[in-house]
Amino acid sequence: MGEDVRHYEVQQNDKYGRYLVANKDLVAGELIFTDTPFAVGPKPDTPPLCLGCYCPVENTLCSSCGWPVCSEECGKSPVHADECAFFSAARVKFQPVEDWTASAPQLDCITPLRVLLAKEKYPDRWQRELEVMETHTEERQLRPTWGADQVNIADFLIDHCKLGQRFDKETVQKVCGILEVNSVEIPSRGGFSIRALYPRLAIAAHNCVPNIVHTILQNDYQVQVRAAVPIKEGDGLHLCYTYALSPTVVRRDFLMESKFFQCDCARCADPTELGTHLSTLKCSKCDNGVILATNPLDKDTSWTCTDKNCGFKTSNAAMRKMLAVVQAEIDQLELLEPGPGAIEQREATINKYKSVFHPRHSLLLSLKHSLAQLYGRVEGYSIDELPDLMLERKAEFCRLLLKTLDVITPGETRMRGMMLYELHAPLMFLARNEFGAGLITQEKLKERLQEPIQCLAEAARILMREDPHSPEGITGQIAQQSMEQLKASLECL
Repeated sequence: MGEDVRHYEVQQNDKYGRYLVANKDLVAGELIFTDTPFAVGPKPDTPPLCLGCYCPVENTLCSSCGWPVCSEECGKSPVHADECAFFSAARVKFQPVEDWTASAPQLDCITPLRVLLAKEKYPDRWQRELEVMETHTEERQLRPTWGADQVNIADFLIDHCKLGQRFDKETVQKVCGILEVNSVEIPSRGGFSIRALYPRLAIAAHNCVPNIVHTILQNDYQVQVRAAVPIKEGDGLHLCYTYALSPTVVRRDFLMESKFFQCDCARCADPTELGTHLSTLKCSKCDNGVILATNPLDKDTSWTCTDKNCGFKTSNAAMRKMLAVVQAEIDQLELLEPGPGAIEQREATINKYKSVFHPRHSLLLSLKHSLAQLYGRVEGYSIDELPDLMLERKAEFCRLLLKTLDVITPGETRMRGMMLYELHAPLMFLARNEFGAGLITQEKLKERLQEPIQCLAEAARILMREDPHSPEGITGQIAQQSMEQLKASLECL
C-alpha cells in the first residue's frame, strides 16, 4: 500500500460517509492508487457462466463439484478452488437448466459465497476494509430483492449447503448489501460483465462530472485509479457511478435504485446539464423555445418551454414515458449485426426524432456515438469508399461527442481516447481526397494532416494505459503505430 499513501487520504462527512481527498496536486493521467479486489464473481441475473473464466457455458460442469466450468483447466483454477471444495463437501450440485442463455438464479450465491470464504481466510482485511462498508439494510429490506436474496442466497447457503456452522443469515444478508452498494461491474477476460469488490475504489464518492478514471487489468482484475484532469490538493476524488451520457432523470433513478441516494451535483441541478442539453427537448408548439425541467432535483417537476410567450408545459411522468419508449427503440437497434442496415436504421431513427429532441439530447447522442464507430467499419461503408459527405458526417459526430465529453467527463478518459481515434480517419481521408482532386497544395495537405496526427497521439497516450488485451488497449497500440506511419509518410512528401 506504500506506493500511494501520499496521493490521497480518507475523510468522512454526513453527505458521503467515507470519501477520498487528494493530499497533493495531481496531474492528468497520474496514477493515484491500485486496488486488488476482495472478491470477483458473477453479477445477479446472469446466465450460466464458467466460474473460472466467466465465459458462457452450456452443459459443462466441474468434475469435482458439479458447478459450471468450461474446461478441466478452469475447474482447477484458484478462483474456483474454495467454492469447489465447499460444494463438494456439502454435496450440493448445480441443477441443469433448460435454457443455458437465460439468467440462472442459482449463480446468485457465488459472489456472496466468495466474500464469505475470503472473510474466513483474511479476517484482518475483512475487519479493516469491508466491515465499515455501507449496506443500506433498512432500505434493502423494503425491496423485493431482499426476499429473493433471502431465498436464493441466505437460505440456500445456510440451510441447504450447511454453511450455518460458520455463518448466520444476518451475515449473509450483510454481504449481499455490501456487494449491492459497493461492487462495480467490470468486463471479464472473455468480455462478459461480472462484478468486483474493490475496498478503496468503493470509498471514492460519486459525481456526474468525475475527476478520476479507473482501468481494470485483466490478468488479476487489479484496478488502477488515475486523475482524469489536474486535481488540486484537498479536492475530493469523484467517480461517476452511472453511464455518463445518460440524461439526468435516468442517472438519478439509477443512483437511487442501485446506490440508495439522490444525486444533487451541479450537473443534475442544472436543467441544461451544464449547457450540454443532454435532457433538452425541442418545443413542437413554437419554434423559438426548448423544453427544460423546471427543477431537475424534484421527481415531480414540470417541463416547460423556455419561450415566455409559448407556455407549453408537460409532466415529468409523460417525459419519462416518452424517454422509455424511444430508449426501447434504440435498444432494439443495438441488437443489429454491424452491417449496412445498422447504419441506415440509426440514421432513420435520428431523422424520425430530430424535431422532438435537441440535437445533443442523450438519446440522439447515443445514436451518433454508434454511427461515429460504424461509419468506415462496415460493408458498403468502409473508410476508403466513404464519399466526402459521409466522412464529414463521421467527423461531425466525433466532434459533437468530444465537445460533450469535455463538459461531463473531462480529461483523459477511455471514451475520449476512442473518439479521438475515430476522428483521425475522416480528417485524414478528407485531406487526401482534396489533395488528390487538386483542391489543396502539398503544403496545405501537410498542415491539414497535423490534426489527425494530434488525435492519434492523444488517443495512444490515453488508451495505452488500458489493459493491452482489452479493445481500448489494442486500439491504443494501433493509434501509436498509425501515428508513426502518418508522420513517416509526411516526411516523404
